[in-house]
Parts: sequence; structure tokens; C-alpha cells
Amino acid sequence: MEQRERILQIRDLDISFATAGGSVHAIRGVNLDLFRGETVALVGESGSGKSVTMKAAMGILASNGKINKGSILYTYTDERGEKKTVDLVKMPKKEIRRQINGKHIAMVFQDPMTSLDPTMQIGKQIMEGMKHHYNTPKAEAWSKAVRLLELVGITDAEKRMKQYPHQLSGGMRQRVVIAIALACDPDLLICDEPTTALDVTIQAKILELILNIQKRMGLSVIYITHDLGVVAKVADYVNVMYAGRIVEKGTIDEIFYDPRHPYTWGLLSAMPDLDTDDERLYAIPGSPPNLMHERPGDAFAPRNVFAMNIDDRLDPPLFQVSPTHYAATWLLHEKAPKVEMPPELKARIERAKKEAQK
Repeated sequence: MEQRERILQIRDLDISFATAGGSVHAIRGVNLDLFRGETVALVGESGSGKSVTMKAAMGILASNGKINKGSILYTYTDERGEKKTVDLVKMPKKEIRRQINGKHIAMVFQDPMTSLDPTMQIGKQIMEGMKHHYNTPKAEAWSKAVRLLELVGITDAEKRMKQYPHQLSGGMRQRVVIAIALACDPDLLICDEPTTALDVTIQAKILELILNIQKRMGLSVIYITHDLGVVAKVADYVNVMYAGRIVEKGTIDEIFYDPRHPYTWGLLSAMPDLDTDDERLYAIPGSPPNLMHERPGDAFAPRNVFAMNIDDRLDPPLFQVSPTHYAATWLLHEKAPKVEMPPELKARIERAKKEAQK
């Protein structure tokens, strides 16, 4: 088996935010690995800490955010062709902006209208990064920008270069944002809900586009999303986040066909399914916890119908299910009662497996 090359290693990341109401403990001991050419998805409800984790890696945390401990090791090849590993937590923000952002790690945000400058032509916005990081001559930057627009599937690229964001549709704007992210040939693309603002048909095209570009350019991709339908199409590995922690991680097949955490069961059950006999859509009971008021034990316990006494006292560790599959739930402890996933979900997974085999 060929050796996988790790390019991002997050260890024990802990982040809090100072607010008027007190300190919010947003990220609590996150560990994550990303290997070259692979796609990792971060999944969870809003507020679970997906975006904050990746913003910390980009050095763009809000000013009231503080990294209490942990490391974000990033390995890349510099201009001289030498391999370097840096800890992004210890790097000054200015240095991250100068050396890493755009050149090596680029981010595609969820709303293209907030990422694009409404007063600036599309072409100039794509060329900006190349000129800033590499002093690329104007003519060269222009022709590369045209090539990038063609790469992301925009027709009549020369004409589009002179247009402004408001002259493009939502799907086109998102393609432009992807072109800007790719302008300096990064190794790592972070996609933060890249299809949320788009309708379903455009959504599928954008996902297809990112997949094709990834294969062509050998990119590593991190997807941040709450949509498991998106994850099923694009990811190799999945990390399920809840209340600032990763509560289950595994390969795409392990998470979809053999989920072990009750929260993952809930997320999968809440996906719309055409073949179900149930008339109502499942929803996880309760609401996400307030991270300003931390409680002892498992953060998911109040919403967990399978919660035991120990869940109110101790936070579960990640139990190993297979060499690549871990879940943080006391249900996996050898002394825990044997609990099966809900029968409706089991039936749904069986249907999905049959569908996949076809």
C-alpha cells in the first residue's frame, strides 16, 4: 500500500470566544487529519464548530476568539521546493496571510456575494491574488484568469472578465469564487457550505466541478456542511461534530452504513428519503447546547434517548470501532447495554446499500 502523505494535522484544538454574556467554549479538543488528494467532510448542525475550526487554520478567527491550546500542523512545499511543516497556531496572522492563505490554503465561502467586491470587475478579482503573492505580470495574470474561468465552466470567459458580480447568476458567482480560490494553485481547498445559497440543480454541478478540479489538480479538500447528501457525493472521510467536539469519525461507508453515535443516527434519519413509509420527517429532539453554560458529561445527553447515568457525569472518550472508525459514546463501552440503531434507519441503510450495489 502506498504511503499517504499527511498535509494537515490538528491536535487537541481548544478555542473560546469572549462575549458580553461570558466566555463561549466553542471548540473542545478537536483532532483531525487530512492526507494529500483526499476529501474530508466536517458535518454537524449550525454552531457545532465546523467553520471555527477551519477559520483557526486560516488565521481568520474573529478578534474575540482565543486559541487556548492545541496545534495545527500544516505541511507544504515552499518556493524553493523544500518541504516545510509549520504550526499555524503559533504563526503570526500577518505571516499566515503572506505565506499560506491563497498560495497554499484557499477557502470558498458559502455566500458568493459576501466574498466578491461588488465594485470590482470579475477579472481583476481573480488576478488580485496572483499579483499580490507572485507579482505575476498583468498579461500573464489575465490569460490565467481566463483559463480559470473556463476551468470552472464559465462560457465566454473573456467577456465575463469585464463584468461585475451583480451581472452574474448565483451559480456563476460561486464559480467565480472557486476560480479566485484556485488562482494561486493551492494544495488545500476549504469549502465552507459552498452550495448552501444555490438551488439543487446548480448545487450538483458545483460539487461535480470541485470534484473534477480536485482530480485534475491533485487538491486536498475539506468540506464544511450540514448536508449529508453533499457528503455522500464528495467525501472520503467524515468527521461528525457536535458542541465543539468530533463525536464520530470514519470512512464515508462506515459513517453511512455503520454509524455508531446516536447523534449520527439522528442526522442520517433526518435526511429526506423517497422510499420511507413514514409520512413525517424525523428531527433530533431538543436543541444544541448553550456553550456558555457547560455542563458535566456528554453534551449530547439531554437530546439522547439512549443516554445513561454516566452520560451526565463523564464525557465519553472516542471508542475505536475499526482502524479508521471511532465514536464518542458510552454505548460502545463493554459494560453498556446493547443498543441497536432505530429500525427505520436500519431499513433505510439496507435500501441504500442495495441501491449502491446496483
